[in-house]
Amino acid sequence: MKDRAPAEGVQNLRRRVSLTQKIASWVRAVAFLCVVLSPALPLTDAFAGSLEAQAAYNAKNYEEAFKQWKPLADAGDPASEFGLGVLYGQGLGVAQDKKQAVALWRKAAEQGNSDAAYYLGSCYLLGEGVDKKDASVAAVWIRRAAEAGQTEAQNQLGSLYWRGEGVPADDKLAFGWWLKAAQAGVAESQFNVGASYTSGRGVAKDDAQAMAWQLKAALQGHAVAQYVLGYRYFQGTGVATSGADAIAWWLKSANQGYVNAELALGNAYAEGKIVERDVNSAKYWWEMAANQGNADAQFNLGFLYYNEINGHIDYGKSAFWLKKAASNGNEKAKYLLDMMKSKGQL
Repeated sequence: MKDRAPAEGVQNLRRRVSLTQKIASWVRAVAFLCVVLSPALPLTDAFAGSLEAQAAYNAKNYEEAFKQWKPLADAGDPASEFGLGVLYGQGLGVAQDKKQAVALWRKAAEQGNSDAAYYLGSCYLLGEGVDKKDASVAAVWIRRAAEAGQTEAQNQLGSLYWRGEGVPADDKLAFGWWLKAAQAGVAESQFNVGASYTSGRGVAKDDAQAMAWQLKAALQGHAVAQYVLGYRYFQGTGVATSGADAIAWWLKSANQGYVNAELALGNAYAEGKIVERDVNSAKYWWEMAANQGNADAQFNLGFLYYNEINGHIDYGKSAFWLKKAASNGNEKAKYLLDMMKSKGQL
């Protein structure tokens, strides 16, 4: 396997990333529980009375955690209601029952448990375990959690204001909530704050601030922020142009499977301008992106096999990737396929 390393589609490498257009997809609601759960539940004062349950949960002994939390939740302890809801929601140590999870989180949230309020709001936002999806109800619970200092809720509330989902669209409020979460160390919010400074939505444009916040997110492993930083170094936007730094950040992002970074690396190796040209490395990274359905990478592979790789032309592999690219709407792939047919190469 090639070292995971630079750049964007041969034909797209110099196209500026449109953060304003793409940010909605970067801040979409978390998937039901799979994303919002941390490896260990927060040990609040309420949890202190059930160290056995907490220890069992941390050790992934979910049956024991259920055994310990159940009587405490039945007695009305909000932290235990929250923990038991997590077990039901994920089907850990008990049969999965999202409705029961929601019922427990509601009880805990009504007693002021901010984590439960956030989870409950997320369920309404996604339509999981509730009668119907309701962004307005979701916003009520997420706001309650955010105002209590729950940082993931603050990030989510910012996203709701950005999209105008369940609340009136308000870029300034979106930025304000993201900033609160970003200052508390939430990487997604740090990236969103940086994107806001880049686009000038909700706050005045400030490239230095954008760079600073994107760097904070990137250093926490945020794949999109790492890709954007690489693009900054490639373009010399807010920083001195540096091919080596572009490659390094794209490598970090691609190692997490971020498709744009994989594509960028393939292009960089194919072009040989900011890194030594290496067709095999270009092929490797394009394949990584192509296998995620990226049409540009699929076209690039098809074109590579058509023109030869390592001295060999392979029309079969060329057609394979070009057909995939064409099915994904790549017009150049359609044109090249037609040309191959006219020449009897298919």
